[in-house]
Amino acid sequence: MKNPILILILFLFSSIALFGCSFGGKKENALTHAILTQKLTVGVKCDSKPFGFENENGEISGFDVDVAHELAHRLLGNENALELVCVTPSSRISDLNTKKVDMLIAAMSITQSRAGVVRFSTPYYQAGQAIMVKNDSKIYSVSDLNGANVGFVLGTTGEKALRKLAPQANLRAAKTYLEIFKLLENDEIDAIFADDSMLYGILSDNKGYKILPKRYTEEYYSIALRQSQESDELERAVNDSLSVMQEGGILNKIKSKWIPNLHS
Repeated sequence: MKNPILILILFLFSSIALFGCSFGGKKENALTHAILTQKLTVGVKCDSKPFGFENENGEISGFDVDVAHELAHRLLGNENALELVCVTPSSRISDLNTKKVDMLIAAMSITQSRAGVVRFSTPYYQAGQAIMVKNDSKIYSVSDLNGANVGFVLGTTGEKALRKLAPQANLRAAKTYLEIFKLLENDEIDAIFADDSMLYGILSDNKGYKILPKRYTEEYYSIALRQSQESDELERAVNDSLSVMQEGGILNKIKSKWIPNLHS
């Protein structure tokens, strides 16, 4: 038997949506749309362990994926009412603004330039830029990167920080963390400059490498939404959910599961 309460809720939301379209020409409410369709479409990384990656079973999993499931549970009452879409650092903002996804949970740092084209939630994770080298490397600090071949991932905050901290470094870009690691593995670069959280994911699967102890920035990962009025209700619901998840220890539990190496 169908749930009469659910039918009533869907009828009310449908009426509100139709009223808005007919009498105000208002843009579609992103939260209402997700409730009506019972689906939250989320852009995540699929090559960036431990935040988003394909596991041995071919399933997308990781820190950000667990956050997405938790949000689907809180916003839609079903943690599996979720469609995950793979995005890259260079494609994710376009994927969001062309409505390929409803939101991005993709290890995305808050920056002033990004805030001009997307709307950010409250932060859910703190990272920092760090250096990864082979164990026998003679690079010990960021100053040693000057004159060295240093890799970074396109579309990340690493490039800007790297140009400022080591202006004489020879920069090499790649589209993904897997690509940039292969360059290090094949001695085509001397070091990788990237978020420590991503580097720990690489380190967990590969021996013979190390992450130098110093962090050169403070990066705050946030959920990105479209920068329009249609995101107003969704933004409030996401921020309320993140607040409960933070206060209830859920975010720390997810962190302990995926990133046991890092401090809180």
